[in-house]
Amino acid sequence: MKRAGESPEPTRLTDLQRWVAGHLQSRRALERSSTAVEEAELHLTGNERLRPVDQLEVYREQFWLRHTASLVEDFPGVGGILGQSEWEGLVEGYLGTHPPESYTLRELGRQFPDYVERRTDLSQHDLCTDMARLEWRFIELFDAAECPPLDLQKLGTLPPGTLETGRIALSPALGLLRVDYPVADLRARLLERRTLTDAAPVEIPARDAQCLVLYRGADRRLYHRPVSPEAFALLEALERGTALVAACQLALERHPEHAHRLEQNVGAWFQEWARRGWIVDVVPDPEALARAAVASER
Repeated sequence: MKRAGESPEPTRLTDLQRWVAGHLQSRRALERSSTAVEEAELHLTGNERLRPVDQLEVYREQFWLRHTASLVEDFPGVGGILGQSEWEGLVEGYLGTHPPESYTLRELGRQFPDYVERRTDLSQHDLCTDMARLEWRFIELFDAAECPPLDLQKLGTLPPGTLETGRIALSPALGLLRVDYPVADLRARLLERRTLTDAAPVEIPARDAQCLVLYRGADRRLYHRPVSPEAFALLEALERGTALVAACQLALERHPEHAHRLEQNVGAWFQEWARRGWIVDVVPDPEALARAAVASER
């Protein structure tokens, strides 16, 4: 008798499902494997049109077609850099190392950027790594939660000093990414080339480090915008929940050579970031509010 809390013993159906799943991930046609042919005869019935191994082969082909097509759709930039042959080898290796574990194809590429980074044998390896990281962030941002824009009326009612001491909330559909290559512009050119006939090959760019802000617009399209290193450092600090004045100080410490530029532009940046929907709220600091309340009672 099974004890409480014990996992159920494998059933014949469970074993059969595992057997099918194992063969679905095979990259070779199953009829080339004598073992697969023999096992299929034991587990499957076949019919007048298909042998048992052919029945299993239909599902194996669909497995690869479905999952490779999903990766092509999610990472067109990486595929455009590598070309067909090297891309196919990369995808085959990825699916072999990271077989699907989720019911949704949305999660299929979650480990892809890390896998690309480990594949140091790839041509244009560093460029591909940057591109894979960019494309996965775009997937995440496309599915990010909706958030209303900054309420300017609420902003006008906040107690004095709130903007400096409060937490600046950034949009959930905003991401920050440092890259060594201008991959966002390259991706746009590669996507445009796919829509054209007889288009010339896209030139691979030289190394040119960028600080990118990635975001989903009100039209639900995905955008990118390079910003200066000091603006990026400020956004990073705000993303961590640092208050504005303290975030500015952190950005200054990281980029003291641009102190004057930061001090001159921070006000204009705040207005622009609010207009673009990057800033969605200003949350007062509870301790600062308490101090203000005490002061007002005196």
